[in-house]
Amino acid sequence: MPHCPIEDRLAMQDQMIAYAHAVDSMHDIDGICAVFTEDAVFDLTRIGLVEHHGHAGIRALFESVFASMSHHGHYLSNFAVTAYTADRASMRAYVDAKGLGKDGSSLNVLGRYYFDFRRTAEGWKAERYTLDLLLPPAGSLDKIRA
Repeated sequence: MPHCPIEDRLAMQDQMIAYAHAVDSMHDIDGICAVFTEDAVFDLTRIGLVEHHGHAGIRALFESVFASMSHHGHYLSNFAVTAYTADRASMRAYVDAKGLGKDGSSLNVLGRYYFDFRRTAEGWKAERYTLDLLLPPAGSLDKIRA
């Protein structure tokens, strides 16, 4: 593991947690966007979906997700800094995510989040996000297509 000052590690970890809390709120799209740089790439291609670009793309994705889902729960663990320089860093965490669609369908995803961070005037912000799966999802990913 690369050497990363604890203050930076905790700041990045806090951003990942802020993302999960905002998603679980089922309405806080501004909170989701606040985690990311304006030019961020939200890449879902590893799970068979598409990339979304910038705050506008991320906002459109979550407007669609929140329109079709009634509940979310994201549980993050096993945080690890995988790359670090003074201005850029990467962090991985395991995620156990559960969702309930407004139509009664359910989704359970066990995977890993990968966040690439850039230090900005406002602190660490994610410039790239991706996800891979540890197990095939229980349920359909259709609710997160946009």
